[in-house]
Amino acid sequence: MLAKIKINTVVCAIFLAFALFYFYVAMGLKYWGSVYAPGPGFIPRWTSGAMTVLSTFALINSFKEEGPTLSEILPKERSSRINLFVCWGALLFLLFFVTKLGFNVTASVALSAMLSRGTSWIKAILIGVSLTLICFLVFRVLLQMQIPVNQFGW
Repeated sequence: MLAKIKINTVVCAIFLAFALFYFYVAMGLKYWGSVYAPGPGFIPRWTSGAMTVLSTFALINSFKEEGPTLSEILPKERSSRINLFVCWGALLFLLFFVTKLGFNVTASVALSAMLSRGTSWIKAILIGVSLTLICFLVFRVLLQMQIPVNQFGW
């Protein structure tokens, strides 16, 4: 199955999905601010419309052209491929849950998942939690930056 899917097609489909989502969000904004001035939805609507049109052309063009397939780009070894998917899964987990669970919990889980592929799970958890706490102390305490926290403040 991966031998037939081209990387250009996947990237164009992702751009098209993003452009359609961006257009959906832009439609919720007011198009005109007053009679003679554009509103906050004017530029997002036009840029997302242009992205949608260009992504559609690129997607259609990707079906016609030859290019590298996913099987050529992804690692050949099963363990390397699993490592890649674990890294992407940890990144997506961090992206979607950092505002709900807080930085410390999500970063600890994501780092522990990524490190568990090469070491024992106890060592991975210890390193993941300690690195997360170091980052939290540096950015929250020393640099006084805003970091997403959960209801308990961590």
